[in-house]
Amino acid sequence: METLHQPEDIIAQRYRIVTPLGQGGIGTTYEAEDLTNYQRVAIKVLSLRNITEWKVLELFEREAKVLANLHHPAIPKYLNYFHEDTPNDRRFYLVQELVGGSSLADLVQKNWHAEESKVKHIASQVLTILDYLHSLKPPVIHRDIKPQNIIMRQDGQIFLVDFGAVQDVYRHTVSRGSTFVGTLGYMPLEQFRGQVGAASDLYSLGATLLFLLTHKSPDDLPQNRMKIDFRSQVQISNEFADWLEKILEPAIEDRFPSASVALEELRSIQEPTQLVMPKRKQPKGSAIFYQRTNKSLLIKIPGNIYWQVLLGLIPVCLILFYYNSMSIINIILWLTTSSPIFTVGFLIFFWVKSNPDYYLEINDKFFYCRWKFLCFWGNNKIKITDIKKIEVETKLNSQGQKITKCLISDGINFCYFGTKITIVEQNWLVAEIQDFLRQIKS
Repeated sequence: METLHQPEDIIAQRYRIVTPLGQGGIGTTYEAEDLTNYQRVAIKVLSLRNITEWKVLELFEREAKVLANLHHPAIPKYLNYFHEDTPNDRRFYLVQELVGGSSLADLVQKNWHAEESKVKHIASQVLTILDYLHSLKPPVIHRDIKPQNIIMRQDGQIFLVDFGAVQDVYRHTVSRGSTFVGTLGYMPLEQFRGQVGAASDLYSLGATLLFLLTHKSPDDLPQNRMKIDFRSQVQISNEFADWLEKILEPAIEDRFPSASVALEELRSIQEPTQLVMPKRKQPKGSAIFYQRTNKSLLIKIPGNIYWQVLLGLIPVCLILFYYNSMSIINIILWLTTSSPIFTVGFLIFFWVKSNPDYYLEINDKFFYCRWKFLCFWGNNKIKITDIKKIEVETKLNSQGQKITKCLISDGINFCYFGTKITIVEQNWLVAEIQDFLRQIKS
């Protein structure tokens, strides 16, 4: 790496060089201290004397212009751009927010291994950044997605750096000796021809993910008809392998059309279902069925036995009447068959006294509340992202008695359940549902 500055050098009477950070496709980057506020910054330097063609300077200047208009929490903030003259050189400086962390390339070099779930999480974060860039007017195509340009902070937060090759900067592939704007092994075929699009960045991301999984450059992996044949080199689920094959298609029209589509498909990949124990002990003596996994929550709240007794009595009464002609049974049958008013009243009594079975199901998209009474079913559905209230609600009935029940609502649709279980069970259920929703939303 060429060292244009030494530690303790002062630039523009404002920035004190701390240490070199690395050399990208264009320029050398240093960690520095801003003497006006004592904040650490990253300074990228380009020496006019060392460039071999003017397009390199154009790339550097336009990178600064593009960065000045980007506003995303995972892209280091643009802070300043200027130049300084020396007796035999002119140097250009781009100042950005300094991101603490290590590049994925450095982590792999230190023998860091990422499991499939971690690789998916990294992919999701990068796709979110790319979705932002590609949605701008005009779209910004990074064109140099690779392990060196993805920084991971200790908390797992991903940052995308080095916009020296963005398409908005220079729309044709720039040759500098034997190299291109971009990095061999991570560039799709169309990028060699200067015909890039949003799906070009997706290919580079896919190649980066392969590097994390294999610790090998994509160029070193076997190929079959210009397509990377990686399945024998990795131990991942078939679903994730299928997703990687799609994003790594040699022909741009065969890949995902956009970062948002790729992200949606990635999120739809089913992870192995695992049972999760409730965080709170189920109340003693509770008959509630509770089953929680990493993907769903199933709850059954059994109803009481009034209607079950009713259904059981009818065949018993018929049998007794048929074989024994019991007078009490005769009276009951006469009343129920000859007096519609009695029959309706009798059914209303059991309807009021009875409580149906409730079946609750929650996944990453919807909350379903189903109830079953006799042979009748009811159903209510609320979108997870629309849920505004989950609580135990207490109201007074017409007789002035306190009635407690569980409530889930999106402000328009209301789902009540658990009126016949204890308050302890109600509070336990609401707490477990709230905990599950926090998990799937995170």
